[in-house]
Amino acid sequence: MSAGGEGEAVASAGAGGGPSPRGGAVGAGEGGGSSPRGAARLGERRAYAYGVTAAFLLLMLAPLFRRPPVDSFPLSTYPMFSWGRHDARTAVERAVGVDSRGGRRPIPPRLVGSEEVLQAKATLAQSIRQGARAARALCRGIASRVAQEDRYADVVAVEIRTDTFDAVAFFEGQEAPIDAKLHATCKVGAR
Repeated sequence: MSAGGEGEAVASAGAGGGPSPRGGAVGAGEGGGSSPRGAARLGERRAYAYGVTAAFLLLMLAPLFRRPPVDSFPLSTYPMFSWGRHDARTAVERAVGVDSRGGRRPIPPRLVGSEEVLQAKATLAQSIRQGARAARALCRGIASRVAQEDRYADVVAVEIRTDTFDAVAFFEGQEAPIDAKLHATCKVGAR
C-alpha cells in the first residue's frame, strides 16, 4: 500500500462514493434523500405509514358506527357500560358497626373473616342464605374480632344486613341505603 493509500480511501468515502451504513456504496442519486428519486421514495414511505395508521384508526373506531351496535373482540363497544340502565339499585350484604349514638360504619373484610373483599362478601351472603342461626354465629365472630381492634373502640354492636343502594345516587354523595334488611345483630364484648 502506498503512503497516500489511506488518505485516498478516506477522501473517496467523503466524496459520496464510500460505504453506506447499509453496506452498499452511496453515490449521487442512489437512495439518498438529496436526489429527486430519494425524496420520492421517502415520500412514498411516509404516505404508506400514514395510510396504515389511518386504516388502523378507522378499524378501531368502526364498531362505533354500526347499527345496531355489535360487540365483538377485539373491537368492542363495551355495551355493559354504554347501554342504559333501567334500574341502578344494587343490594349489598355487609357487616356494619354501630356506635353508641347509633352511627353506622362498614366493618372491613378482614374482620368479617378474609382479607379478600369477594371472599368476605361470599361469607356474608352464605350466612344470610343459611338463615338466622348462621347469621348470628357470623355476627358473634365478627363482634369478637371488632372487640380486639382499638380503631373500633366506639363500636358497641355489629349488624349483618342487606342494604339496597341507588348506585348513581351513592356516587353523587347520597350514601344512605334506600332499603335495609337486618339479618342479625350482636353486642361487641363488654362495651
